[in-house]
Amino acid sequence: MRTHQSWRPGSRRLSRAGPQASRSPEERPARTRHCEGPSSSSSSPSGSCMSSTAAHRVPGQTPRARRSLWTNTNFTKLWIGQTSSLFGVQIAELALPLTAVFALHATSQQVGLLSTAIRLPYLLVALFVGVLVDRWGRRHLMVAADLGRALVLGMIPVLYWLHALGISWLYVVGFLAGCGTVLFDVAAQAYLPRLVAREDLGLGNSRLGGAQSAATIGGPALGGALIQWLTAPVAVCAASLSYVLSVVNVGLIRHRETIVKHSSGSGVAGTLRQMGNGLKLVLRNEPLRSMSLMAAAFNLSFTAFQVVFVQYMPHDLKLTASEIGLVMAALGPGFLVGAMFAGRLPKRLGYGRTLLLTAGVANAVMPLIALLGAWGIYTVGALMVINFTFASFGVANTVTVLTVRQSITPDRLQGRVAATNRFVAMGVAPVGALAGGILGSTVGLRGTVWITTVGLCLALIPLGTSTLAHIRHDLPEPVVE
Repeated sequence: MRTHQSWRPGSRRLSRAGPQASRSPEERPARTRHCEGPSSSSSSPSGSCMSSTAAHRVPGQTPRARRSLWTNTNFTKLWIGQTSSLFGVQIAELALPLTAVFALHATSQQVGLLSTAIRLPYLLVALFVGVLVDRWGRRHLMVAADLGRALVLGMIPVLYWLHALGISWLYVVGFLAGCGTVLFDVAAQAYLPRLVAREDLGLGNSRLGGAQSAATIGGPALGGALIQWLTAPVAVCAASLSYVLSVVNVGLIRHRETIVKHSSGSGVAGTLRQMGNGLKLVLRNEPLRSMSLMAAAFNLSFTAFQVVFVQYMPHDLKLTASEIGLVMAALGPGFLVGAMFAGRLPKRLGYGRTLLLTAGVANAVMPLIALLGAWGIYTVGALMVINFTFASFGVANTVTVLTVRQSITPDRLQGRVAATNRFVAMGVAPVGALAGGILGSTVGLRGTVWITTVGLCLALIPLGTSTLAHIRHDLPEPVVE
């Protein structure tokens, strides 16, 4: 009979029982060339079992050079590949809707359906993707995801030149590209703990968070320039080239993965059972459950806030388009600054205090927006400071949450736990958008800003009442099921 235990503060071990004693037969790894256990999050290049000391020796990184993560050649290739992929996502998410508008003269409803098609895979395939990531080699899945995205997006300019491009094709391409994005994201999150030592997880996530920030800032700007120069359908090629660059770099990673064989089988019943195992771990393990609840509560309120914020600035605060641009531009430097100090804060404050500080500051500044009036340049300055603070502390919190989640999750469940978190977090976004629209039309824009920003503060409750807040400077060991 399996027991599910949560990490308890003050102890790095979660159970005195060994991992094989508490593991169900369906999830036990095969005895030949496969090993499993709390120390196996960093796999041996030869695929053999290692001691806890040897488990921290990562291919491409010598003990003397561990202080600099860039000396880990495998991580450097992953960083370059993921950065290229993130730029591709940003360019594609701008170029596809603009292709619909400029080339096909699509209506607002059609553009909305296209945006829905791009994000729908988070709800439809995320849990299944988690099973794939835990069942197959994660590097190979990342390569397949980006190769697939490059091919399907490459269809857009070809169809355009053949005068065969229609809105239906954009729906199909958008959905398939979205499936590739879900697969790459989940596989990348699950792959990092296999490439770097446990003590380098925070720094690795911080470096990758910086890449995400750079892509968020530079991707739309680059995409806009390419669309202006080449037209939207042709600019989609730039996204395809970014994915090809990612395929090359991720494909050059030299790291032999340890694959766990699941006796539950690869049929429909076995796949559903493995999906259920990931859900059960998240629901029954208190720290993992608290992180998912916090993400869901945050996304519910933040999506509703975004719906009214774009109306609140010009209508209630009387901001011009250029002033709104300045306000939103303040997010970019905040993302970069947050990614820079995200890896250092836990070393000084501990992981629990870092989680509380970053989430508390990021969410607590948001209700100040509802206090602002139409004060011209003073309102612009205040909003820029709020956005910068929210972005910097928010990114630092995201990096810390990801690091703790990766350390708690057993290696063979990394994909399913990451996919479950994405499913829960993204699943509430449509509800939040609908709620924001309803509230905006009933209680007014300022009232909705009050409600949604207070909701962001209430999202801190799962974190404040969790054992996560008590984690010190050492990352906890993976949970024992």
